[in-house]
Amino acid sequence: MTRKRKWTLRLVAVGMLAIGAICAWAAVNAPALRARYAAQKLTASTTDEERAKWADALVGYGEPGFRKLLECVKFANDPTRAAAVAALDRHLTALPEGDPRAITVAGLVLEAFDTAGEPGQRAIVGLLPTILKRTGSTHAARCREIVAVALQMPGADSRLAAVRLTLHPDINMRAELRPLLAAAEPEVRAAALFAAASLGEGDSLLGDEDLFKWLHDPDAGVRKICHDALVGRERSDAEIRLGWRLVHPDPVERLKLLIDLRYDDDVADPEPWLERLSRDPEPAVRAGSARVAVELAIARKLSSPAWVARIADADPHPAVRLVASYYRAQPTPHRHPIRPIGGQ
Repeated sequence: MTRKRKWTLRLVAVGMLAIGAICAWAAVNAPALRARYAAQKLTASTTDEERAKWADALVGYGEPGFRKLLECVKFANDPTRAAAVAALDRHLTALPEGDPRAITVAGLVLEAFDTAGEPGQRAIVGLLPTILKRTGSTHAARCREIVAVALQMPGADSRLAAVRLTLHPDINMRAELRPLLAAAEPEVRAAALFAAASLGEGDSLLGDEDLFKWLHDPDAGVRKICHDALVGRERSDAEIRLGWRLVHPDPVERLKLLIDLRYDDDVADPEPWLERLSRDPEPAVRAGSARVAVELAIARKLSSPAWVARIADADPHPAVRLVASYYRAQPTPHRHPIRPIGGQ
């Protein structure tokens, strides 16, 4: 065998080995290669149908496909992001109950949150209900972390989605809603109020008296939610009207309420309402509450409320202390304890 022939055989052998290695590499990396191609087609698509087609194709390529979809969620334009999110949602929803693949895919989605921009984070928040439904409490701790971030995001849509999630039993974050009750957007205030006022297994985040404040909200939708929440707690129309007046932003209206509590017989037990007015920010209202309470006690032959002594001794305004001290000195039967508004 000539030297030339030997070299030729060696080159052929090396070439065959190289081809074999390339083929082996291609076989191993075929899903990643296909995923890269599909991702390119997805981002280049110009119609919703095309985008849905290539997004669903990426789902079929396993983890490489999911990672490409999540890159689209994080960094692509809105139509491409929407197609990627829809494909992920369809895939998770279609998996059988208890399928471990749902846990894996959900983990990849949640992992992508921290490195996504605000639009991508908003999209991932939108996937949380499906993730919680398909994976139970497996990723609940991570979902709570994401909800906490979403409650502070600048976009109203993100905060609205997060508010709804606070009521999920595996999230249970109603206590985090307080800042959103003062949100600039009425739709956010309304959602936060609905969630905060809901009566769950534990105590409500907002008491009945706390709710009265939102009877004066500038938005009609927020006011309706507040009214409905009070009705759901079995507050009567009369009590709701009193509550509206109790926290009226105009102190003159609160002073008028004192006069009505003194002379009208519509309220069977005005003393709890007077006690609440004794903590009013307006000194004149606090002083008036002590006067009316004692006058009613004398007229009805009842004992003077104990809280009149509190005002007389500890009110920050000297004129209020003087008025309360004068009426505390009036002769009445024995004092009685403070009762809650509504007589409950």
